[in-house]
Amino acid sequence: MTTNPFKKRRGLSPAITTLIILGIAVIAGVAVFQNFQSQSSVASARGAITVENLALIKNPSGELWLSATIKNSGNKQIDSTAVNLQVDTDSGTPGIQPFLANPSPAALNPGQTASVFVRVVDSGGSPVTSVDVGQSIPVEIRGTTPDGSVVTTPTSVMTSLA
Repeated sequence: MTTNPFKKRRGLSPAITTLIILGIAVIAGVAVFQNFQSQSSVASARGAITVENLALIKNPSGELWLSATIKNSGNKQIDSTAVNLQVDTDSGTPGIQPFLANPSPAALNPGQTASVFVRVVDSGGSPVTSVDVGQSIPVEIRGTTPDGSVVTTPTSVMTSLA
């Protein structure tokens, strides 16, 4: 009588096979979850600017002074910032040519603030005096992120007397 040497070999038990498949499924699930988490954190990166302080002051000689403090309230760096005061700085050009002020520092990390205090002048360098005390002027705060997206915060400021 010949004995078959393969007859004594047995396959894996169903319990061990189930454990192996379950382990593979758990490892694959963890890998998918980590990939999703990293993708969602990239997708939720956003730039945002909030206005902490904004004042437009008219001194007794009629000159306007703009004071602004802005904050990067997003979770993305902002490379450049600008405060656009919607007063006409060039009456010879059709449409409103806004007064542009650049806060310092220009680049803002998340949570960082920047400020500007500047005399409002027209395109020729003369002070703008056409705004009355109590007049509300539109302002646009603008920031550009490293990927080129633009963040804007529209607001307004009431002219006050110094």
